[in-house]
Order: sequence, then C-alpha cells, then structure tokens
Amino acid sequence: MMKIIAAAAFLAFASCSKPAEPAKEAPADAPAPVTPPAPALSEKDKALANPYPNDLGPATLPEATLASYPPDIRKGYDLLIVRCAQCHAASRPLNSRFDDSATWNRYVKRMMNKPGCNIAKAEGKMIWQFLSYDSDRRKKGANLEAWKALRSRLVAEFKTKHPQRYEELKAANDL
Repeated sequence: MMKIIAAAAFLAFASCSKPAEPAKEAPADAPAPVTPPAPALSEKDKALANPYPNDLGPATLPEATLASYPPDIRKGYDLLIVRCAQCHAASRPLNSRFDDSATWNRYVKRMMNKPGCNIAKAEGKMIWQFLSYDSDRRKKGANLEAWKALRSRLVAEFKTKHPQRYEELKAANDL
C-alpha cells in the first residue's frame, strides 16, 4: 500500500513541474563574458622566467670553504640554502656579482618584502651576515682573480644559453 501511495505522489509531483526551457541566446549587444585573470606567477616562477648568469654557477659552497667559516656564519648559509631557495636557486645569491655588505643588506631586505617570503627578521640578518662574510672571503683579496674567472665563465655561458636575456641585462647594466 505504501508503495502505491509513494508512486502516486511521485507521478502527481512530476506532472506539476514545468519542463526545462531551452537555453536562450544572449542578445547581440550583450557584453562578452569576463574571463578571469590568469593567476599571478609565483616568485619562483618569476625567477625561472628571468634567469641571471649566477643561476648557472654552483648552488652550494665547497665543504672546505664552509669549514673555514665561523659557526654563526654557517647558520646564515644554512638559512640561505633553505629559505632563499623557496623563490630562486641558491646559486643566484652565491654567485652574484655583489660583493659589499651595504648592497647585500638592501637586497636581503628587498627579498624579505616579496609576497610569500617567510624569512623572519632575525633570519634575514643572519643571511645578510653570511653573504657579507662570504663575499669578503671568496670575491676579494687573494681570491679575487679566481672569482673574476668564475664570473666571466658564467656570463659567457649565460650569453650562449640565454642571448635575449643577456642583452636585456647588458642594456640594464645588470651583468
């Protein structure tokens, strides 16, 4: 009996509902549908799309070099390897043409202000201290000629691999 009542109720409901109307065409003067903007590139995607000669160099320092650095400076290196690599290869700062503390201070602060950067102020200071110390040791004094040779090799390789980007950086005096 319950099945008969349920079936009758269904038929009564189904007969009362309107059939679906066919889709209507938009008027000729209607505005075009809005396409949502493409998602913004992540900082990592931006870095990959805009390479530098530095990116072609080593992404880590030799163990012998690190062993000669004080423990607090090595902590800054460890942070750089983890934190900075979230947005670009660690090779970018390690092989950068920058070699003075003031420039590194400015750049670390600039990177810390980028969207999605999760470098705490104290960590940024440690990274800056590492970059300053490392620049003084690897890019100056007795190591200056070896550093110049590495930079020349990286720029030459970059020019071959990324000729258009090379020209952009050259025009901007950013090699």
